[in-house]
Amino acid sequence: MDRRALLAVVLSLLILIAYEQFLRFYYGTPPSPTEGERSAGRQALPELAPQQTEAAPAALEAAGPPIEEPAVGAVPTPAVPERIVEVESPLWVAQFSTHGGRLVSWRLKKYRTTVEPQSPPLELILPAPEGEAPFAVELRGPAVPKLDDRRVAYEPSQERLAVSDSEPVTLVFRGKMEGAQVVKTFIFRAEGYDIGHTLSVSEVPPGYNELVTSWSRAREPKTRLPPVFSKVAYLEGKKLLEQNFSDLEKGVILSGEVWWTAFTDHYFFAGLALDVAADQPRRLWLKERGSWVEQKWLLPLSGQNLTLQMTAYLGPKDVDALQQAGHRFDRAVDLGWFGFVAVPLLHIMQFSHRFTGNYGIDIILLTVLVKLLFVPLTQSSFKSMQQLQKLQPQMARIREKFKDDPQQMNKELLELYRRHKVNPLGGCLPMLLQLPVFIGLYSALTHAVELRHAPFILWIRDLSAPDRLGSIAIPFVEPPGIPVLTLLMGASMFVQQWMTPSVGDPTQRQVMLIMPVLFTFMFIGFPSGLTLYWLVNNVLTIAQQYYMTRTTK
Repeated sequence: MDRRALLAVVLSLLILIAYEQFLRFYYGTPPSPTEGERSAGRQALPELAPQQTEAAPAALEAAGPPIEEPAVGAVPTPAVPERIVEVESPLWVAQFSTHGGRLVSWRLKKYRTTVEPQSPPLELILPAPEGEAPFAVELRGPAVPKLDDRRVAYEPSQERLAVSDSEPVTLVFRGKMEGAQVVKTFIFRAEGYDIGHTLSVSEVPPGYNELVTSWSRAREPKTRLPPVFSKVAYLEGKKLLEQNFSDLEKGVILSGEVWWTAFTDHYFFAGLALDVAADQPRRLWLKERGSWVEQKWLLPLSGQNLTLQMTAYLGPKDVDALQQAGHRFDRAVDLGWFGFVAVPLLHIMQFSHRFTGNYGIDIILLTVLVKLLFVPLTQSSFKSMQQLQKLQPQMARIREKFKDDPQQMNKELLELYRRHKVNPLGGCLPMLLQLPVFIGLYSALTHAVELRHAPFILWIRDLSAPDRLGSIAIPFVEPPGIPVLTLLMGASMFVQQWMTPSVGDPTQRQVMLIMPVLFTFMFIGFPSGLTLYWLVNNVLTIAQQYYMTRTTK
């Protein structure tokens, strides 16, 4: 394989990966569903006037009545005063309202709103002004008025709960909705971010044929802080799909094998899964309504009674915690093709953090470990490039002599390699073998929630944010400040390129020296943890090349 072609492929892959992560980090723009996907059970709906109903598509009519547009306005409050039931564990503090038996607050103890130490715990739940909040319940029918339990005063089994041991803790809300008996049971674990939820509805009045449970959230006010959630995600079959809130203005109905729905973003996840059989009829309604984003599960109600099991997860995108919660929630963390490499590397970094207490040091140690594992391959690649470099004069003469006969030129080059016992692929294969590990490490550092608000040293207070020293306004640099770590990374990459043995013409070498400049501009907006990894990797490569060059001489 020609080294220039291989190098072009490797650099193109790195640039594509970096560009994709740049878009995700700044904009979070997911691919929109294709027309083929829509025809398989995803139906976009036009806007409906308040209190009107549009005829559902034929494929969905059998599942029950279509969604109504609710009237906008204040929700009547029950005559009984509202009480707040608080549940606290070592990981979170939750609050439920007796008005509707809804979850109105879920604050994470280990994660703060901003990087400031006095910043309040991160809030994942925002009830909408119209009363929309998780675990609200509705009953619907084609010829009867909708029943909504936001107006119901529930009676809780306890006023305050502490979840502190290995045994699950249960909270029960009981209420009556126009004759229908509603029981909401919540189960909490001290060591997890998940909630087990059982919804039981009995004595349903005649005419109602669909039960709706809500997983909605208000949109966050526009501030200088990035929103906690900006996308809706759902797992349909084996396919993870994400959509920006703005893509749901017309509303979407999903039917079929939908496992869970969620609010998501780079580091956090709030999802709800139904514990139902894969073939059980169900629909999922998604819509952006301006002040809030609506996610509702709709299930057919054939009699007067229905019991529904659900599981919710509200916490960080931690692979282990998501796997413990079950229901394929771990699919929310997309580590790419080399996730099987990224997950063990994350575990190694978490293990070393027990001793260092600094994730910046953990990144350095992890980079050193990966570099040591590939020392034999790197040495083999370096020796092959040195051997090819020695043959450059003879290769140049052959190319000049047979420039009009490519077939004979390749034959002479192969004979030259054979005579000097040089493998032209010797410098390529080690690079290809290392590429999955480098990409896996890159993906692990990009998605590691542990780096959020994690300080390193000096001016680097957040390894998940771009490094900035001071607040000097520099063109094309946002946020303002001097990207010291990024500049050091670019300089190290320049030195590395300059020290790498050249097996091409001088023009090619000059072109390759431009790559550090391009990467420096590309990394200006990247998280400082990722830049630190790249810098340390470059420094170790420079040291290794220097040592091998001295040894060879």
